[in-house]
Amino acid sequence: MRNARFLLLFAALIALLTACVAPAPTGAPAAPAAQPAPAEAQPQPTGGQVVIAPGQTIRIGGSFALTGPIPDPGKDIRQAAEIAIDDLNAAGGVEGFLFELVAEDGACSGDQGTVVGNKFAADPTIVAVTGGTCSGETFGLKPILQRARIPFVSPSATNPAITDPECDVCNRVALSDALQGEVDADFVYNQLGLRKVAVMHDNSDYGKGLAEIFQNAFIRLGGEVTNFEGVQVGDTDFRAVLAKIGANQPELIFFGGYSTEAALIAQQMKETAGLENAKFMSDDGAYTQQYLQAAGAAAEGTYMSFVAGDAQADKLAEFTEKYVAKFGVEPSQLGPFHGQSYDSVILIGEAIKRVAKVDDNGNLVIDREELIKAIRATEGLQGITGTLTCNEIGECGAGGVQIFIVENGQFKQIAGFGM
Repeated sequence: MRNARFLLLFAALIALLTACVAPAPTGAPAAPAAQPAPAEAQPQPTGGQVVIAPGQTIRIGGSFALTGPIPDPGKDIRQAAEIAIDDLNAAGGVEGFLFELVAEDGACSGDQGTVVGNKFAADPTIVAVTGGTCSGETFGLKPILQRARIPFVSPSATNPAITDPECDVCNRVALSDALQGEVDADFVYNQLGLRKVAVMHDNSDYGKGLAEIFQNAFIRLGGEVTNFEGVQVGDTDFRAVLAKIGANQPELIFFGGYSTEAALIAQQMKETAGLENAKFMSDDGAYTQQYLQAAGAAAEGTYMSFVAGDAQADKLAEFTEKYVAKFGVEPSQLGPFHGQSYDSVILIGEAIKRVAKVDDNGNLVIDREELIKAIRATEGLQGITGTLTCNEIGECGAGGVQIFIVENGQFKQIAGFGM
């Protein structure tokens, strides 16, 4: 009986299992299949292509220093990029597809630049990037965008190593510090006639890099560098470092860095033995209204350099009118790189126009590899900052270096080189 009961139970189990896996009867509904994407969904990129559906936008990423040491110039750069987007769209966009700026805060920081770079790399709709604002921030972006094959054009990152022969996605319209540092040293040695200087920097990729170029150029000219001292972004008390420098009685302090630290150094050196009569000079990172306001009376007689474009008066006036109408402030009240920012976006937009195609489904297709080459092939583009032509490593800038002195609380240009 036990065996008989066992056989009956076994037979029942087999029947149950067979029923579970048996095919559905003819005419029975099949199991639900994966549903296709809705027709209106954004197409996904194929390989190195960005595919944009009708009604969708051409998305250009932007890494802007909206927080950190230079938020006003960062805001100015972002707002200038928005004017460029407006102008590209007013001209009809590309085949009827309009542009969109996707703004992120690079915070003038390498770590935050890495965060922004990863965000853009993970977004299949980002076609290209304007930015970063600062050199350290851009060094954070650079390897990520290179791997993702997303081209970028920086309006304001000036460290010479931003562009190099190994990076085909790297471009900028700002001029390199290799030029600025040499010009600044020449101005101090040959125009001011000084032979003994101290050099300070803020240990950023931008500030230290420029300070090293200035130091080496000044020594080659025959000058003496008494000190090469590093501080930190965010420091507020420089008296100990300045006392060390003052013991050697330099004729000038050159500072590579940004506005706030430059202003505090200009103030505190006047209180330091051995520096009462020393002059002060800094760079485009400190060439801001923020410096003038923070330094106050101590700014008088100090010098600044700026890697300026060869500004086209008519284009600059038209841009400024649109900027004031949109944002209610003169761009020069926030920062100096608005022309370069505008030009960086226009350069990207014009390159997109040369490579974008409409497919049989009405989608706009942009091949990133073709775009990388098209940006680098830019030649004779008329921008706010002059005629833009990119060379083989992505240096696209126009113009030269301007030198300013502060008089009556304002920057007054006293020299210009390479313009």
